[in-house]
Amino acid sequence: MKKIALVVTVFFFLGPLFAETVEYADTSGTAGNIAASSPYLTFNYGASAAWLTRIIEQTGRSNFVLRDFLPGLYFTAELQNIKRVTPEIRFTAFYPLHSSFNYVPQLPKSPLHFGTDLFAGARIGTGWDIFRLNAGLGLHMLFLSSDRWNYFNLGAAAAAGIELAFSYGWSLLIDGFVSIDNGNFGMNQYMEPFNITYQYQASIGVRYSKIKRNDSALFIPKESPPVILDR
Repeated sequence: MKKIALVVTVFFFLGPLFAETVEYADTSGTAGNIAASSPYLTFNYGASAAWLTRIIEQTGRSNFVLRDFLPGLYFTAELQNIKRVTPEIRFTAFYPLHSSFNYVPQLPKSPLHFGTDLFAGARIGTGWDIFRLNAGLGLHMLFLSSDRWNYFNLGAAAAAGIELAFSYGWSLLIDGFVSIDNGNFGMNQYMEPFNITYQYQASIGVRYSKIKRNDSALFIPKESPPVILDR
């Protein structure tokens, strides 16, 4: 578990550096041709939070409802310049900060738990130069460790987001996700199967790209007027 946590930490610290290195290499010499004709990768990263709900239906009494709040960090790779859609793979590392059973808080025996979330899908987008909207569908997976079981959820998710262009290379990204999953692929499937599993997720992050430039943005400096020298 400690090794996995170390790998996740290194991934998030080195991911943005790797992204900028790749894009810097791609922009040398033929950036305009690459952006105009060939698919290329862009990378997003930021903070995220998820609200996970799992329900065990009961007969003659209230259902068992388990809820978890999981803050974390995410990293996304998008394939740009594909006609009509933008495929993406998004990886998120979570920490289960708060858990409850029928609204009663549950304190973990060990704080060394974590969650990993994967979204793989594609989006379509529309909008204006500075403000853009997007939405899409994809495959959703979640792994969550706990005191009792290691849970693994698999299902489908819908994503929607807005993008605000700040400067030539920087964009602010706000995204929301909702997923419906099968929560019985983990160790709980025989002793504690769930009837309903769903998750909400919200995130805020940035994209910095030397290839995908914003033609218009909030903070693009105005060009200086030409200097005319007296003769």
